[in-house]
Amino acid sequence: MKKPVGVIQELHRYPVKSMQGEQLDQAQVFDGGLIGDRLWIVRDDQKQENALVRTLPKLLKFSARFLSEPSSCRIAEVEITLPNQTQIKSSDKQASQLLSDAIGKPVSLWPLQPKSNWQHYLQGSLGGAKDLQRKFGIDKVPDLSSLSWSLLAQLSLLTTPLGRYQDCYPLHLITSSALEELQKFEPLGDFNPQRFRPNLVIKSQVANGFDDTRWIGGKLHIGSEVVLKVESQTVRCSMPAQPQQSLDKDPKVIKTLDRYTDRHFGVNLTVIKTGRIKVGDAVYWEPERSSLLKKEWQARTKLLKAKLSKGLLEAMDQVLGR
Repeated sequence: MKKPVGVIQELHRYPVKSMQGEQLDQAQVFDGGLIGDRLWIVRDDQKQENALVRTLPKLLKFSARFLSEPSSCRIAEVEITLPNQTQIKSSDKQASQLLSDAIGKPVSLWPLQPKSNWQHYLQGSLGGAKDLQRKFGIDKVPDLSSLSWSLLAQLSLLTTPLGRYQDCYPLHLITSSALEELQKFEPLGDFNPQRFRPNLVIKSQVANGFDDTRWIGGKLHIGSEVVLKVESQTVRCSMPAQPQQSLDKDPKVIKTLDRYTDRHFGVNLTVIKTGRIKVGDAVYWEPERSSLLKKEWQARTKLLKAKLSKGLLEAMDQVLGR
């Protein structure tokens, strides 16, 4: 039975991964998420790997917009605004050089590559537990048990899953109720939704704490067409605390997540049924039909994932001599 949980308050897509993006009134959802989301990426030519915000946080000071509307099979040209307000187009011959000058290291701008170009997605070097702790800015191995086995395997070798530039899943969602809960924990913290780079912000029907975590395993019905599967909680790196175009650095954000949510915030989604969504659309939650036995199995699997991923990362450190 479907239950009303809120309405869409904001929609966001990010034409270039790790840069500021576009706020939309409506969006088309396809199997890969929102059309136009993360169709371009900046590649670190020194490390020979695609740059992520946790490895190149300067990118948060850049913004990007499409010059024409993209489609599920067409990558549209983008215009990038540098921190000094200079604007460059992806078609400019000097685009990569101008980006390199602004960032302070050699980089290049790449459109989304097909899965077959698997070398493009490889990490520049293998990293273990210590490397992951450094990237996440924490003194322990982050809990990755909310990710599927398939994603855990891919992300041990790749910067992002093959064929897309989202960190893990096609869509990311946060709710107003969850943001309000963080604000209660830390009244002086700046929990602007922009810090968490969501695709969807849901205005919760009632303030009910971290309401989105209770949706995991179930489905969200949005408007008259779209159906999404709520897959897992979102593991957070240090990015939400970093300075962005209109936001100052705020370490209290990460300290609050560390203390109260074990560095998780928001949920990851996959697409069951495609269609168009818009701001103001009603959102309904359909709970997962699961037995007590299945829930027990899921809990045990999550614990096993956490132990195995931590053990494998620590073993990699030993192999690499770190």
